Amino acid sequence: MNTKMVGKEMLRIPDYYPRQELEIADKKYQQLKQSIEKDGYLEPIVWNQSTGNIVSGVLKYRIFLEESNGQEIEVCVIDATEQREKELCIYLNQHAGAFDEIKLAELIQSFPDAEAIMMAGIDGKEVDRLINQLDFHLDMEIPVEDDGFKIDEVVEHIQEPQTKLGDIWQLGRHFLMCGDTTNIVDVQQLMQGKQVDLVITDPPYNVAVESDNKNLEKSGRSSILNDDMTDEQFDMFLAKVFQSYQKVMAGHAAIYVFHPSSYQIEFENSMKLANIQVRSQCIWIKNYPSFGWSQYRWQHEPVFYAHLKGESPFWYGDRKQTTTWRDHSYLGEEASTIWEIARDSNNTYIHPTQKPLDLLAIPMRNSSKKGDTIADFFGGSGSTLLTAEQLGRICYTMELDPKFCDAIKQRFEAYTGIKPVLMQQLTTIDN
Repeated sequence: MNTKMVGKEMLRIPDYYPRQELEIADKKYQQLKQSIEKDGYLEPIVWNQSTGNIVSGVLKYRIFLEESNGQEIEVCVIDATEQREKELCIYLNQHAGAFDEIKLAELIQSFPDAEAIMMAGIDGKEVDRLINQLDFHLDMEIPVEDDGFKIDEVVEHIQEPQTKLGDIWQLGRHFLMCGDTTNIVDVQQLMQGKQVDLVITDPPYNVAVESDNKNLEKSGRSSILNDDMTDEQFDMFLAKVFQSYQKVMAGHAAIYVFHPSSYQIEFENSMKLANIQVRSQCIWIKNYPSFGWSQYRWQHEPVFYAHLKGESPFWYGDRKQTTTWRDHSYLGEEASTIWEIARDSNNTYIHPTQKPLDLLAIPMRNSSKKGDTIADFFGGSGSTLLTAEQLGRICYTMELDPKFCDAIKQRFEAYTGIKPVLMQQLTTIDN
């Protein structure tokens, strides 16, 4: 081991240094300080003379600067390339304290090949976990903004919709079909054998939802198709819905299902029949009660988090996702199965059960990554599609009502400037 005394001004902490920075008051900082005061520097700082960077021992260096009047410090000298320096930086610091995992992932992502990662002493599964966490971190930095586009007047004046039943439209990288979710032929025509990485769905609740939004009522859009069936009809309807979803889900796909408390058992039973297993239930807390005349007006909405039985859904969220999810959650704040997202004023909604984009971003970020494929076969006003557009996902959506298909197309074009294209036949899709 080549050691020598080096002037403190010659040492530099590299920007990529992946260890968590400790404050003076931190317990580990104080423990190391006391050890140095008692026994000195038993393990010297590792310093790369080629770059001037500290490879290992940044905390020791900080303690030296804080506590010592000395001008020189003993270091172990290496002469390494920048790439080898980074590999050693990870390798030598694995047991020295906690990593800043975002910095560590960024550092690993800069490595040229798998051999370089192996030289840093990190196994493949850990690398995958770190990169997924970095992707989630970057995802969280992408703002999801409500487009604020009011198309009430546009839909009001649609006498004869442009969209016809059976049409498939391409909207940028996304696809919209005017079709029936319970008809497996429609589903197959839309998907063309494609399996999806995530499902977000908001089927009719069979509660004859009627909006008290005057604009919706005036335009004849205050109610939802297939939302007033007998119990037997509704059971058959749900069974077909989840069979359709089951056929397009990849093994690693999660499915999030908005549902009413009054029909929770029916939803769960139909999911079980389709080999879909509920893992947990999330709750969306709204900022004011929904329309209705109940003695207790509903101010929340449950959402099943589920997956194919016997499979493990991919998870991209951080490990702080506990039992409370809030719209202002960002890494440092714990999130959970409670989603506290403000619902916009009724006047801004173009569909009776329309969901805010930042609400849909929660499951989309946690259970998919950029470039993944999302399915929502109850397209409604196109909120899932627009959220996917903002977060870099690909959305396959279906809507039975031609007027709402027109609404989705116009909303998308207004936001992106991209004109929807009618496709005679959906062929191979280049992601």
